[in-house]
Amino acid sequence: MSVNKPFIIACIPAYNEEATIAKVIIQAQKYADKVIVCDDGSSDYTGEIAERLSAEVIRHERNLGKGAALRSLFKKAKELKAGIIVTLDADNIVTKLSNF
Repeated sequence: MSVNKPFIIACIPAYNEEATIAKVIIQAQKYADKVIVCDDGSSDYTGEIAERLSAEVIRHERNLGKGAALRSLFKKAKELKAGIIVTLDADNIVTKLSNF
């Protein structure tokens, strides 16, 4: 029996995250088949860093907000026929949930 591995795409909305985007992309590349970053109108080198690390970059001319960035990322992931889409924060902050 052959089991097909799903095509995993990591989607990262980013706005002025040049200090942290490289680490997030490098970590995502360990687990995802493709990494896509939406540079949401950044005025720094966020998009250029992402491109240097071989992430696909979608660029917004101006900052449209996280919702718009996610919509652009999901649209692209759908075009690429993603089996699984994972979203990651570009600021590399992990929120730990405590007991609730």
